[in-house]
Amino acid sequence: MANKPGAGPAGVEQQQELDARVAARTEELSSLSTELLRLMESERALLAKELHDELGGLITAAKMDMAWLQSHVGETLDAPSQEKFKSVVQLLNQAMTLKRRVVEALRPSLLDHFGLPVALRSHFEETCRGAGVECVVTLPEDITDVESTAQLTLFRVAQEALTNLLARGGARHVELVLEQEQSGYLMTVGDDSAAMSADQMRALSGMRHRILGAAGRLDVEAVPGQGNRITAYVPRSPAVSG
Repeated sequence: MANKPGAGPAGVEQQQELDARVAARTEELSSLSTELLRLMESERALLAKELHDELGGLITAAKMDMAWLQSHVGETLDAPSQEKFKSVVQLLNQAMTLKRRVVEALRPSLLDHFGLPVALRSHFEETCRGAGVECVVTLPEDITDVESTAQLTLFRVAQEALTNLLARGGARHVELVLEQEQSGYLMTVGDDSAAMSADQMRALSGMRHRILGAAGRLDVEAVPGQGNRITAYVPRSPAVSG
């Protein structure tokens, strides 16, 4: 009886070679994805700095000029002109608020200046308050020495998890828990919305790439009637853990 195709030593070697090629290609794509994310964050940081420095400077200068005009000619303007003057000042204030919001979305300043716990709490509480969703944030008081890459990875994953949740709708309660372990950092985002579908889970690929790029892991659990839970783990770097 003839041997089945692929059977025997030659078939095993071919399968091993194919597996090796697939593994190499997967690693190559993962490295490319990680590099693209790094470049994207670098561009975001540069754009945030330019907006903060250049656009912020222009708006501040315009507000100072308006204040000068107000002190010198404001009292001499007729009522319609004064209303138009006030309207311009309000527009400048709105532009400054918009600039801050865009800059924070590109590169959260709290993360750079005050660290991960403060940035996470501020983002979740402010975003949930605006969406009318109850939010509970549990953070360790003594978390220290979080490497900048790990900070950004965990913040972006938490940010994407919350954005994804609010886009799906239906949640009344959100919980964020960050724990510091000896070997790394464990973060969980849970909610009480309807369980995510398979397609919605696949849409979380951005989180997975970020976590894999940090040599961590991401678990997504969706339980009908009990909500969803996203758990991310990022290891500490040797320099920090040592």
